[in-house]
Amino acid sequence: MGFVKAQNPDWSLITPELAGTLRIGVATQGTSKWFSEFKSIKQKSSEKEIKYILKDEILAKGAIEFLIRPLADSKGAVMKLCGENLPKDLQLIWTYGGASNNKVDIEMWKPVILPKDCYQNVFSIEGNSFTLYYGNSRKLKILEGLTPAGGTLRLADANQQTNPIQLLKSGKKTVAQVLTADLKMVDEQNYYFCFYFLNPTADYNYFMIPKLFEEGSYRVNKETEWMKSTPD
Repeated sequence: MGFVKAQNPDWSLITPELAGTLRIGVATQGTSKWFSEFKSIKQKSSEKEIKYILKDEILAKGAIEFLIRPLADSKGAVMKLCGENLPKDLQLIWTYGGASNNKVDIEMWKPVILPKDCYQNVFSIEGNSFTLYYGNSRKLKILEGLTPAGGTLRLADANQQTNPIQLLKSGKKTVAQVLTADLKMVDEQNYYFCFYFLNPTADYNYFMIPKLFEEGSYRVNKETEWMKSTPD
């Protein structure tokens, strides 16, 4: 997958500088757990996709499929989550941050959000999308993120990641800020994420993500200005 690194199954974007890490978990009946701590994690990887099948006692008899695919027009990735036989009150909780802008060895790197990597991260939130500014003024980078609708994006403390609920409730009074949100997760509904660097051929909105995930890149028809999707 080149510049994306996923295992356990936390996910980091490496450009080759570290542009941040995504962690996802779930909560039900006051208990929460990160995907990376699930008892059953089955992974299948190819050049075009990383696929996880996730099972754990917190899901009872349920399972979650997590798919990650690279983008064609920007360094980044588009992701899809879908579950079946899930507990009725299941909440999806995610966090993104830790963009240090330091070079890392993609073969040796273990995806993690280190508080020290969050010090120069500044988030601008708009609905279920965000812009992350990271690095110093001389090497400032700007990353765009699109996340599932239904949750309220908020800042949280990277020092408090023992479990998803702890992070969600940690508050923003910290020098090591990350972004987090929670939303209800129901059976057989698709939840999408997309992380990318803006450029003339990569400027996305959430409604575009299903086709972006299934078919490839979006293109603008210069004659009609209508958006259309074209395969890679």
